[in-house]
Amino acid sequence: MQEKNNHSAGLKILGTGIYKPKRKVSSAQISQNLGLPENWVERKIGIKERLFIQDETASFMGAEALKSALKNANLQPENLDLLICANGTFEQPIPCTAVLIHGQFAGLKGKPAFDINSTCLSFLAALDLCASAIANKKFKTIAIVSSEIASVGLNPKEKESYCLMGDGAAAVIISACPEHKGLINSKMQTYSEGSNLAQIEGGGTKLPATNFNLNNQEKFLFSMQGPQIFKLALKYLPNFVEELLQEASIFNINDLDLIIPHQASPAALELIRQKLKIEKNKFFLIIQEYGNQIAASIPFALHLAIESGRIKRDNNIMLLGTSAGFSIGGIILKY
Repeated sequence: MQEKNNHSAGLKILGTGIYKPKRKVSSAQISQNLGLPENWVERKIGIKERLFIQDETASFMGAEALKSALKNANLQPENLDLLICANGTFEQPIPCTAVLIHGQFAGLKGKPAFDINSTCLSFLAALDLCASAIANKKFKTIAIVSSEIASVGLNPKEKESYCLMGDGAAAVIISACPEHKGLINSKMQTYSEGSNLAQIEGGGTKLPATNFNLNNQEKFLFSMQGPQIFKLALKYLPNFVEELLQEASIFNINDLDLIIPHQASPAALELIRQKLKIEKNKFFLIIQEYGNQIAASIPFALHLAIESGRIKRDNNIMLLGTSAGFSIGGIILKY
């Protein structure tokens, strides 16, 4: 599957917000959990710490992130026309997480809410679809929330993914703004030969919860073949990025003000940065402090980049990532 959209959309990011889970977990603690030397995780994986939930739910975290975004945008829930939850995980199979977040805002009564799941690319997929909905005047102001809890589904036998993942939530509010060509170009490609490289097999209709037992419990936990995913990324990502830039009439990636990648893994991100010849000061990373937060990683990093002044109004930025499937997604937008 290949999809692209090179028609600038008149929209603006009005506000962003995040929620940081209560529990800070160091790599020394992760090493201890795995029976490894204290510095093994930080030395081998490159992550110092990550945030895990204590007693929070995904919908609680998402609602808190949305409250923060609404405050930063100087808006009330009543100002929103649509709520989308863009997640790779969910709080429960039915109803969708967006509805559970929606229920925490009286001002959203009657407003539509639904989920979009493209695993780690869920936020980018939602932002792209929302840009089209705004351009078609279906909606004016939309909240996209990504709230991910990875910590409950990790398999300690798979050291790489067990060490990489973190929890967190982020919200972004966008609105129609004809004079501000916010979304410059977007693109997504799927190469499903990688569909078995990152997965949770159990919990759906193929292997329902009623089939869970001590012999198959690992099928209900996250499993990832990191090196094979990285090979696919190296195979397809360079041409993908070149096309994304060319369609936006940008001929050097370093002409952008900032590139925010999905925070997949430190080693993979550094090799990809080198492969794409991105200057270090234009490649925004938060993974050392927060880990891989699945779909929340890009909007979480976006918020921190804005908050820290790394992104200013009218800057051109790229949001770029890969996801289980195997899919690649990218958006170039003017903040």
